Amino acid sequence: MNPKILLVYYSHTGRTAEIAHLITHTIGCDEEQLIPDSPIPDNIYELRRRILSRGIETSSKIKPMTHDITQYGAVILGMPVWENNIPAPMRSFLTATDWRGIKIHPFFSTGGIYVSAYYELCSICKGAAVADPLYLVYDLNGRFLRMRE
Repeated sequence: MNPKILLVYYSHTGRTAEIAHLITHTIGCDEEQLIPDSPIPDNIYELRRRILSRGIETSSKIKPMTHDITQYGAVILGMPVWENNIPAPMRSFLTATDWRGIKIHPFFSTGGIYVSAYYELCSICKGAAVADPLYLVYDLNGRFLRMRE
């Protein structure tokens, strides 16, 4: 098995990026940020209104990755949770990837309900060994509240 680790994350407000950078610096893994091709509203209230009015978008085009996931034995996935779901840019990456034989270690940054995101991740990443998730819970002002497994 390949011992190399890749951390792939999508961050909208910067909180998930901070966690990703901390992990990368601590364990020395490679890092890849998912960047949407089209802009997503910066204002969290506008984003929430858009999600609730249009429903959760099932995909979003993302810019090409610089790392080849097949060269890694484990992937750390970091993402926010949007209305109890995986954000569209991350979902696009997940559905386009062959996860067979890869170990996934997910972490979620969230300010609300988050339980379904893990089960959604497991259902999308068929063939992967998905570890228990780590949840980092924030309030609406971006203050860290607690960590949950």
